[in-house]
Amino acid sequence: MKSSKVWSGIAVLLSLALAGWMAGQEGQIWLTFGLVTAGSLYFWGQGIRKSISTLRRRDGFRFTPITSLFCLAIGLPIYIYLSIWLLRPDLLPQRSYYDLIANRQVTERLVDPALLKIEQWEISGSEHTVLFIHPANSGSTTLVYPVKIEPQTTLRTLLAIAPEAWTAEGDGVTFSIYVEDDAGFHLIFSQYVDPKHQQQDRRWIPIHVPLAAFQGRIVRLVLTVNTGPASDLRYDWAGWAEPRLVKPGRPWE
Repeated sequence: MKSSKVWSGIAVLLSLALAGWMAGQEGQIWLTFGLVTAGSLYFWGQGIRKSISTLRRRDGFRFTPITSLFCLAIGLPIYIYLSIWLLRPDLLPQRSYYDLIANRQVTERLVDPALLKIEQWEISGSEHTVLFIHPANSGSTTLVYPVKIEPQTTLRTLLAIAPEAWTAEGDGVTFSIYVEDDAGFHLIFSQYVDPKHQQQDRRWIPIHVPLAAFQGRIVRLVLTVNTGPASDLRYDWAGWAEPRLVKPGRPWE
């Protein structure tokens, strides 16, 4: 009977390993989460069962229940943290490891100095440091950052048009983000912002762009601003506020 249980357990483990291998990265994450959850619930259940049994016998009353509660108090936060780390890392406190404004020297030599500057903008009472970019006469201005993408990286920034330009002529700006690697250019984000004609664009627009698909690789991160659909360059005062690469922070960092 005991041997049968062992072989059944081995068969289940092999089946799960095969399912995880076939499911790809996302499937493996969910499988790992399921196994951790099942294991945690099993051990907590065993601890609670033994605690209740001990209380009924009044044998070791002080030791076993207190030990079970202690293990639960330690294990539950660890379980919750690991669950969020695997499934929703964006909910964890984020640590910046690459500031695009602080490292602008790697790209500003490629851009006309008149089209790129650092400014402080205040919109709706919120002030931020802005990477100001204006489209060139060709219709666009591009910044290129060679950078290594760390695991679970997200590019975070706030988009806006300078408030002084909201009531001026023009047709807005298109903000785009590309990643260039050995396979070519990949458009990972694009948004048209036109506060001149759209009231809802008169604000800071928060942007979170996941870069997990490129983790572990050295790539070229490309930020581009283009004119609007009418190719009107007037007052295209585009701003990327505090653009940076972030990843989930660990408690010991």
